[in-house]
Amino acid sequence: MSDRLPIPARRSRGGKHVAPRTAATPVVPSATPAPTGATDPAPTGATRSTTDRPRRAAHSAATPVVTLSHASSTASSTALAPTAGVPTDTAATRAVLHRGTQHRLHLLPRGGGLGARLAQGAVVAVLALALGGTVTAAASARAEQTQAAATAAEAAATARADVADAVGIADDVIEVSTAAQTEGEQAAVDVTRLAALETATAHLEALVDALDDPAEARDSAAASRSVTRDDADPSSVDAGTSVDAPAAGGTSGTPATGTDPATGTTAGTATPAPDAAAPTATPTAPAVTAVDATPTTVRSAAAEVSALAEEVRTSAEANRTAAAAAAAQAEADAAAAAEAARVAAEQAAQRAAWKASLLGYANGKIPASALCGVSFDASVQLRCDAAESLEQLNTAYVAAFGTNMTISDSYRSYAGQVACRRTKGWLCAAPGTSNHGTGVAIDFGGGIESFGTKQFAWMKANAGQFSWEHPSWAERGGSKPEAWHWEYVG
Repeated sequence: MSDRLPIPARRSRGGKHVAPRTAATPVVPSATPAPTGATDPAPTGATRSTTDRPRRAAHSAATPVVTLSHASSTASSTALAPTAGVPTDTAATRAVLHRGTQHRLHLLPRGGGLGARLAQGAVVAVLALALGGTVTAAASARAEQTQAAATAAEAAATARADVADAVGIADDVIEVSTAAQTEGEQAAVDVTRLAALETATAHLEALVDALDDPAEARDSAAASRSVTRDDADPSSVDAGTSVDAPAAGGTSGTPATGTDPATGTTAGTATPAPDAAAPTATPTAPAVTAVDATPTTVRSAAAEVSALAEEVRTSAEANRTAAAAAAAQAEADAAAAAEAARVAAEQAAQRAAWKASLLGYANGKIPASALCGVSFDASVQLRCDAAESLEQLNTAYVAAFGTNMTISDSYRSYAGQVACRRTKGWLCAAPGTSNHGTGVAIDFGGGIESFGTKQFAWMKANAGQFSWEHPSWAERGGSKPEAWHWEYVG
């Protein structure tokens, strides 16, 4: 039993347990003798009686629980392992233990019961929930912003695609319109149709130019339309002139050349000479604003231009067909006229040959092989050209009276002239002088042989068309009136 008072344990301001101060007076060793040959490495004054251990144990019950890591516990246990004949419960060993584990202390909350600990847990849980709610709200807001941005981007992409589709349709229709206008001009289509198509095309171009789409898309569409128009109508731009580029920041798709309102001259082109032909005036399209220009209005205008272009092309095709038919008819007429002229020339040559063929024969001495007959009377013999003309005259007579002409005498041979003179006396010409002896005279019957009949009147009115005449000496007041005697004069 030690004869000095117990030394209370020291605590730091943070509540940590520290080793107690050693007594200033030497401690009397316990009655238990030390092992033979063993010495106490600690200073004599630092030793304490083992009777102090219960008091320290009782005191340590009020101190915080100290937990050590495995490595420090092992090291401390190894450092403080009992050595034969050496006391382990000394101030030096406690100091070593304290220094080796000081940086590895893990203190649990001191004091308080179960309710306090539950309250602390509840506060921690509430804070965790509040923090989680805040984090969740922030994450939800970010997700909504991301979704809104994605939706806006998708809507913008859809709008751009819609604009691009409308511009593409317009470009195709403008190209078709340009081709249709060229066809219409070549096929002489009505200028009113062409003007309507040109005006509608200009309106469509104005809508495309005013369309509220991205600048790069409008630039691309305008460049495409410009190239298409230049390729389709290279004569629309004067040689040696340059095309103005669109002004910076301006709306693309503007026609390559424009008219200065102040001067009335074309910007960027040379002024034409006074004797140059004035260009055709371009129809003025209705004024268009960005409000009017939408993909829907562009498609509607494109449909109108397409319909007008189809009308112009249909009209051009009809004009081309009519022109081709007229050309074919003219060619056929020319061929028919040429054929008729050829036939007429042949007939004239034949008649001339027939006429000349009898010139070598004496009156009344023409052989039957040199003469020609007619289809309606086998007894008739005439010079071949006279016989052909008599066939035509008979056809007309049949149409008027319904019957063939009656022939009483035609070619008369020399012997026949002699017999006629013998039987009819002065009514017959002297043999060898009668027109019947040359094969060009006819004596008619069937009513023509009498003056005043309708048959005779018809002959007077129509026979001359076929080169048959009634000679003046045979008229009613002539030297020898003969109503029946007619001569071929062709």
